[in-house]
Amino acid sequence: MDALIERARAAKAADFTETDTTTWIWSDLHLCHEHSRTVFGRPFRTTAAADTAMMEAWYEQVAEDETIICLGDITVDGEALAHHQEWWGKAPGAKWLVLGNHDVDPVNQIHLFEIDRTAVTLHAAGDPPLLLTHVPLLLVPHGAVNVHGHVHEKESPTAHQHINVSIEQLNYRPTKLSEIRRLARRLVEGRTVPGHSTRARLDVVERVMP
Repeated sequence: MDALIERARAAKAADFTETDTTTWIWSDLHLCHEHSRTVFGRPFRTTAAADTAMMEAWYEQVAEDETIICLGDITVDGEALAHHQEWWGKAPGAKWLVLGNHDVDPVNQIHLFEIDRTAVTLHAAGDPPLLLTHVPLLLVPHGAVNVHGHVHEKESPTAHQHINVSIEQLNYRPTKLSEIRRLARRLVEGRTVPGHSTRARLDVVERVMP
């Protein structure tokens, strides 16, 4: 975590200018992490089953000409097998990584995975602007929403300025950035969006808050 904070202080937010409708996002896969099932309450019989489900969802949903962003923690400190690296390398889409606390060198040699672009913070301009980070920001600029991971099944620091895209919140599947932006717009408007998870809140927005 200290390494991540140091890197964040030294770096400027990178601009993300890809199209929302062709961009997918998720966070905290923790591939090959044996303790993730019990620590984060993942509903899989084995870690291998969890890894397979997530990778299959990626292959099913993302097209070759699209982009997928992981907001950190692909693995835990380099705990990855050869087939994870092969899965990742063959998976469709341009791969962006916002560094998490388990991704920062020298803790984890993240170059084991093929990454097209790495950043500490991404700024996605739009209505509203989105700040994409691994750890949720303590202070979010007025009118913006912080899209983050790191806290897994736990709630975000605020209900109207944060959106948690840890995989536990998304039913272990990536989601379109356009869906996240639509939810963010409702939050900036001050509207309360009910739901026990981010996926549930996205579904509410789609059904009753178009």
